[in-house]
Amino acid sequence: MSMLSFLLDILYPPRCPFCGSLLRADSNESFLKEPTVTTGEDIAGSEDIYSRRVIFKKSTKIICSRCAEELPWIVRGCARCGCPLEEGDYNCTYCSGGAYFSFDDCCALGLYRGEIRRAVHRLKYHGKMSLAVPLGKLLSLKLARMTWISSVECLVPVPLFGERQRWRGYNQASLLAGVIGKELQLPVLEALVRVRDTGSQTGFNRTQRKKNLHGAFDCSQELKRGSHILLIDDVLTSGATAHEASCVLKNGGAGRVSVAVLAR
Repeated sequence: MSMLSFLLDILYPPRCPFCGSLLRADSNESFLKEPTVTTGEDIAGSEDIYSRRVIFKKSTKIICSRCAEELPWIVRGCARCGCPLEEGDYNCTYCSGGAYFSFDDCCALGLYRGEIRRAVHRLKYHGKMSLAVPLGKLLSLKLARMTWISSVECLVPVPLFGERQRWRGYNQASLLAGVIGKELQLPVLEALVRVRDTGSQTGFNRTQRKKNLHGAFDCSQELKRGSHILLIDDVLTSGATAHEASCVLKNGGAGRVSVAVLAR
C-alpha cells in the first residue's frame, strides 16, 4: 500500500457501498477460502455458476461481511440472460417462455432489490459517482469467472441521450465501464450513441419497451469485424435496451456481444 493510500484510509476509511458501515481489514475473512465449484456441464452448461466465496475472495476492502452474506446475489444465473436459477433448475423460464435477445451472454451481479437497488439508485440518480468504483470492482470479480471473458476485446457502455446526460452530469454505465476496464485490462470504446430520448420505461411491458427502444441507438465508430464486445449497463429488466444496443453493435461489425450488469 502506498503512503497516499494509507493516509486516505485514515482520513476517509473505506465503507461498504451498500450499508455504509466501516470496513475492517478482515471483514470478509470467512469468504477467503476457495470452495469446490460444480462444473458447468453438471448444471445445463450455465457459465454463471460460482460461489460467493470466490466472488469476495479479493473484496475485503469493498464490502462488509454482513452484506456479503445477506444481499441477493445471483449465485446461479442463466448463461444467456442472467436471470437467477434456483437450485435444481436446468432451464431458464424467462428464455424458455419466448424471450429472444440479440446478445449472446449475460453476467448479472445481483437481484434488483433491497440494498443492491438502493446502491444503484444512489449511483444513478443521486450523484454518488464514487459508488461506481466498488460496484464496478465487484462486477469485475464475477466477470473474471466467466468462461467467455478471455475472448472479449473491448467494453462498450450503454449511452444516455445527450440532454439527459448533460442534466445528470455523467453516464453511470460509462463510469462502471471505466472501472471494469481497468480491473480486467480491457479498453473502453464509446461506440454507441443514443439518437433519441426514450424516456422512462417504468410501467412498460416487454413488448412496449422493445418498441420504444427500436432505433434508439446508432454505432458511432467502426468496429472490428467479428469482434467480441462486452456491453456494460447498470440494470437489465426486460432486456430490451441491451437487445437493441446489441443489434446495433452486430450490425456495426461485432460478431458476439455479451452483457454485464449490476442488477437483474
